[in-house]
Amino acid sequence: MKRYDLTVAVTAHNEGLVAHKTMRGILEATKRLEEKKISYEILIHIDNGDQITKEYFKRYAKMPNVVIYENNFGDPGPSRNFLAQKASGEYLTFLDGDDLISDNWLVVAYGALIGATEEVIVHPEGILTFGTEVNNVLTIQTETLPREKDTIVLLGENRWCAILMAKTSTLLKFPYQHLTGGYSHEDYVFNIETTNAGIKHIIAKETILFYRRSNNSRLSSSNNTNQIIPYMEFFDFAKVREFRADSHADVPVEVSLKRKGYKLYKKIRDNNFLNYFITPPAKLTLKVLNKFNQKNKLGKIPEFVVREWAKINPLETQLYPYPFILKRTQIYDPSDLSMIGETYLKIAQSVTHTPDYIFMVPWVVRGGADKVMLNMMKAIEEIHPGSKFTVITTLPNKNVWAKMLPKNTDLIEFGKLAEGLPPYEKDELLSRVITQLKCKRLHIINSEYAYAWAYKHQELIKNHYELTVSVFASCFIPESNFTCRFSFDDPFIFDIYPVVKKIFTDNQTFVEESVEKNALDEKLFKVQYQPIMDEIKPVHHAEANKKVKVLWASRVTREKMPDMIKLIANKLDPKEFQIDVFGAFSDDVDKNFFNGVPVINYRGAFDGFSSLPTENYDILLYTSVGDGVPNILLEATAAGLPILASNDGGVHEFIQDGKTGSLVKEIRDVDGYVRKLKDFRKNPRKYEEYVEEAQKLLEERHSWKAFIKKMKEDF
Repeated sequence: MKRYDLTVAVTAHNEGLVAHKTMRGILEATKRLEEKKISYEILIHIDNGDQITKEYFKRYAKMPNVVIYENNFGDPGPSRNFLAQKASGEYLTFLDGDDLISDNWLVVAYGALIGATEEVIVHPEGILTFGTEVNNVLTIQTETLPREKDTIVLLGENRWCAILMAKTSTLLKFPYQHLTGGYSHEDYVFNIETTNAGIKHIIAKETILFYRRSNNSRLSSSNNTNQIIPYMEFFDFAKVREFRADSHADVPVEVSLKRKGYKLYKKIRDNNFLNYFITPPAKLTLKVLNKFNQKNKLGKIPEFVVREWAKINPLETQLYPYPFILKRTQIYDPSDLSMIGETYLKIAQSVTHTPDYIFMVPWVVRGGADKVMLNMMKAIEEIHPGSKFTVITTLPNKNVWAKMLPKNTDLIEFGKLAEGLPPYEKDELLSRVITQLKCKRLHIINSEYAYAWAYKHQELIKNHYELTVSVFASCFIPESNFTCRFSFDDPFIFDIYPVVKKIFTDNQTFVEESVEKNALDEKLFKVQYQPIMDEIKPVHHAEANKKVKVLWASRVTREKMPDMIKLIANKLDPKEFQIDVFGAFSDDVDKNFFNGVPVINYRGAFDGFSSLPTENYDILLYTSVGDGVPNILLEATAAGLPILASNDGGVHEFIQDGKTGSLVKEIRDVDGYVRKLKDFRKNPRKYEEYVEEAQKLLEERHSWKAFIKKMKEDF
């Protein structure tokens, strides 16, 4: 076999006659090789080529040093690997069939390689993206940086293009991966793997790739389907955590003015005092920063780019550096995405293990959904001792119940740490975090952001993950005067149910509604009545015709219907009734909402039902429009309190009117609540009997033993 100094490998598929411009450019560049007496061969690989492309390349079949191959790999990775195996050159460069190179690329890159004292990979210095209806973007590539900074930048963006030159042995040692099932970007993976192996990526000075962008390119296809790169050892959390402990890794990372300004803007917007006074100036400041950042990116184009841009015009008439084109050409710096990497480094500090289960929730606060997660985690620990968990919170709230998580749990406050990132970058970061956790079991509870992520990455989930979700109920929309219902989960479940393995819920009512209204398969659902582990206390005794002390405890938010408490209270005599309200206010309810109502006393927030002085109350009043089987009903029953509740969702599955409690069937029936409260005042003994029956149901269906038995069937 004849040996060459350099193999020029061209990958083609359906470029058609556009490939003629590419080949003309390659042949111009080989003239520079001939001047330097550098021997070369040209290998052309047509992968799944259309007829026009195949016909075009036939004209080179009889040219010396040109070999044409045809295959049906359908992927750039295997195509490049095939060419590397066929190459007879000591060095090899990959070129795509629709791109153009400056005529100095081959000779300058070759010179950089033979002049290197270590194993390196060479890339062009500039990449100019062009195409029909595509804005010109110029990227100036830079050489390998210290490891921490390379990691930070590579976490956000592929630092180097797929056009390269290297020793053929290097490319055989690091073959491109064939990525499918939601994974893609084989050149990105190649760049990370070689960087991880200590191979430096260097630049062929003053060379340029003219990258033709089209809507049907593989890159566009990968982006449109939200494909990501797979797990990479280079980004392993344990390795990344070492950076901050390494005294030699203090490498500054450049952050654009826009990002710095955005951070300041977020601080202003998140401070209630400053936000009240400074919101208009803050918005104006952000607008100015955006304009300045755009102007800054339309900076000076390097002279070599202008020179090579003009020289390529005879081959491609779309390309010429007219002054008006130079003026609107954006200069792109991949390091501008360093905020993804910086945020990832912060997240890495929270990761101590590889989890067996990942829970994705909006927050970890005092709430029924949070207790569902905690119960599931405790049960999994009991069924599978030694299990490890990671909880990812997707909203920037204070996770006040983080202390309730099992010890073998990592809490990643993603919503808080990633708050300053734009949507695309935030999605990239979450994808990277989930991938690097190396856990195949994902469980979503009430997180809109997690549902949206799953919807974008259904191919990934289908091929690589086991996705389960917990869903509880739909609720009325207050603005519609309760004439229709809204389900937070319905649109997401409907969109992603093909990749959901199981839907857990705490009530049968939701299953029946989902089957009837959405035609979902009943076999998808698993009903798990939640356990109550509180001590069963004696039934509370109230005297007839005495002042009734009513307990209401929940988050004070619209779906809990605090307006109903006021309407009920306004029809009660303060001498006969007192309603004590416990709960933290949500943003959608004014903090002074209960002021001026004689029957109501607002008592502040509480840390779980067990922290309440339940022995001081006669009955629990429950108003809500978005529940399965609310945990507070179970806890109140265990505490010995009778219950008066609204008939929503699965409430009736525990509070059976006239048997285990008192139920108001029409949710907005104020008079019904008032009538039943007055009935309780006259006949408290009847309600004590309800509690006795409710406690029997509690022990029978909501015991930890019953819950574990059900969990063993489903996990």
